[in-house]
Amino acid sequence: MTNPFPFEADTFDIIFHPVSNCYIEDVYHVWNECYRVLKPGGVLLAGMDNGLNFLINDFTVRPLVIANSLPFNPLKNPEQMKLLDDGSIQFSHTLTEQIGGQLKAGLILTDVYEDFDNDPDAIGDGIPTYWASRAVKPQCGLPVG
Repeated sequence: MTNPFPFEADTFDIIFHPVSNCYIEDVYHVWNECYRVLKPGGVLLAGMDNGLNFLINDFTVRPLVIANSLPFNPLKNPEQMKLLDDGSIQFSHTLTEQIGGQLKAGLILTDVYEDFDNDPDAIGDGIPTYWASRAVKPQCGLPVG
């Protein structure tokens, strides 16, 4: 996801982008590439982590304890690197990077949705941990912003 997509411009009618930005440091590149490879009128459906999962280590502890600061970037914070025990490096991203990045790339936001983790404690607390968006590349094919 950090390299140019191996597709020609204006190739796809739809892109389904599951929650995966947490594995890359720079999400602006992803949104720019999505814009580039979508056909005019094409749709981006994107899932995104809103960062809450990085703040709290254990959703079963009450009251909830904010254990980490944002942004969560283990490449810049050695203490955060120590928290990653599964071998993956993960990053939090802001609303500005996630939704604002889609707009900055030229996409038009047409819908948003908040969702919950499968953790029953988080669901019970009514704390959404994910965002989803639907964005469209303008028919004229020119960036709007």
